[in-house]
Amino acid sequence: MSPNGRNVALLAISQAIFMTTVNINIIVTSLVGIAIAPEPWLATLPLSMVFIASMLTTLPASLLMGRFGRKVIFIIAAIIGVVACLLLAQATIISSFPLFLIASMMLGLTHGVAQFYRYAAADNAEKDQKARALSLVLAGGVLAAFLGPNLIRMTFTAIPEHIYAGCFIAAAAVQAVALLALPFLRIKRPDPAEMSGASVPIGTIFRQPFFIAGLISASIGYGVMTFVMTATPLQIVNTEQLGNDSNAIIIQWHVVAMLLPSFFTGSLIRRFGVIPVLWAGVIFYLAMMTVTLSGNSFGHYFLTLVFLGLGWNMLFVGGSSIVTQSCSPQQRPRVQGVADLTITFMMAMSSLAAATMHYLYGWQIMIMMSLVLVAMISLSIIMAMVRPMPEHMKT
Repeated sequence: MSPNGRNVALLAISQAIFMTTVNINIIVTSLVGIAIAPEPWLATLPLSMVFIASMLTTLPASLLMGRFGRKVIFIIAAIIGVVACLLLAQATIISSFPLFLIASMMLGLTHGVAQFYRYAAADNAEKDQKARALSLVLAGGVLAAFLGPNLIRMTFTAIPEHIYAGCFIAAAAVQAVALLALPFLRIKRPDPAEMSGASVPIGTIFRQPFFIAGLISASIGYGVMTFVMTATPLQIVNTEQLGNDSNAIIIQWHVVAMLLPSFFTGSLIRRFGVIPVLWAGVIFYLAMMTVTLSGNSFGHYFLTLVFLGLGWNMLFVGGSSIVTQSCSPQQRPRVQGVADLTITFMMAMSSLAAATMHYLYGWQIMIMMSLVLVAMISLSIIMAMVRPMPEHMKT
């Protein structure tokens, strides 16, 4: 196997591990939170801490990777992830909400670093192989969509007196597997020649309606997804009493709907342009709202989360593609750093608001609130259509 092929394989394994841990965390954390939090509206605060810590980690992690290389930072983050999952289990056993928050922040650090796996694969592939490298790494996430929920079903009563603690122990064991793969990475340094060349002022980029549409689609689109998904376990398990198995199945297929289209979303963008793909995301979100307001059966929740995942993919991939092509190589750390900061900020705020809104107003009012955010996305796309795409953003 070539060095690049080996890197892609190892990073795909690491991505599968990372996404498995994330899936377990998303499905279980709010359920543990509502059991041990001092107030019900704080149930999703631990999940918010994951996203906040991820947000605060992204830029420092990027700088540290530039100084010490990606591999060593990947390994350190994986070790922290194992410790975090064990502490989450311990906090569940002793019903310590403060320890649960601390462990969630530690897991957020791992989350922030692991987001660079796909970039590491693309950076080390030949130009004509970058898309394939990204696709293969993303395939790990699809595998995790099945692995995570099945692990939960097998382990959520593994410690009978402390429900869900076994899920976090399983997550720690899975996360430890990354320590067997990451040390074998061979990642080359960026070519300094790629960092040269003329570019437009960054201020000009941030004032372009086309760039703004991409940033809003990716960040607010992610916010809507996080807002609805975070409250889903509370609604399915606690409100509707559909059970943990139903919750795991619904989240599992939601993750599949999020990641599987990534294999062809790029082709759709190349064939039809990014604006139609963004509108497709809006349409999926509107379909999600229509379905969830029409009933409360298992099938309704299943379709709601599938449409939510499909809408997220169109908006996130489409918006990210705009951000990527909007700047020159030397501008990427700042422009993409602002974009990632905006996205993770929306994730954190949405997850934090989810439990409060669900507790105070209920599921259907939450969905209606999402309509305001979807309207903001639609307005940004319309503005981008009115103003033509600048020449430097055309590929």
